Amino acid sequence: MNIRQRHFIKQTEIKKLKEDILKQYDESFINQIFPDKCNVEVILTEADDTLYAINNKLKMWKSKEGYIPLLTLLLDEKMKINMKTVVVDKGAIRFVTNGADIMKPGVTKIDPKIKKDDIVRIVDENHGRALAIGKALYNANEMSEHNKGKIIKNLHTIQDSVWDFEKEFK
Repeated sequence: MNIRQRHFIKQTEIKKLKEDILKQYDESFINQIFPDKCNVEVILTEADDTLYAINNKLKMWKSKEGYIPLLTLLLDEKMKINMKTVVVDKGAIRFVTNGADIMKPGVTKIDPKIKKDDIVRIVDENHGRALAIGKALYNANEMSEHNKGKIIKNLHTIQDSVWDFEKEFK
């Protein structure tokens, strides 16, 4: 993944960006991502991905699925990002981190507030560490009723090109 263009945006554009993200997340999420005074840089890649660096740290990715927080943000112990969460058992970890969609048999806990098309965090049951970011294919109660099949589309893992790009970002 190579950078095609990068530039900082003005405060008025930051406000519009926050309003756009607010359609998908709540106010506390916005406050955790964007400090009161911050510089926001927009990075456009050759793969037509749009990434957002806030105070020189990559934090968000805009894909066709919506705004997605980067995994390093969720793995940062200092940042307590409030997101809807799905817990998977240890047998699912290897598959999830390699990009597989989340299947119902591997799920041990589902946040009851999840709605269809929500962006959710996928964590392991032993340590509670983020493994991936996904998009809910069903509401929480519908997920619970399923006995098999995909319930979450995997969007971002520690094995994908965005993760690799983030590690090299300066």
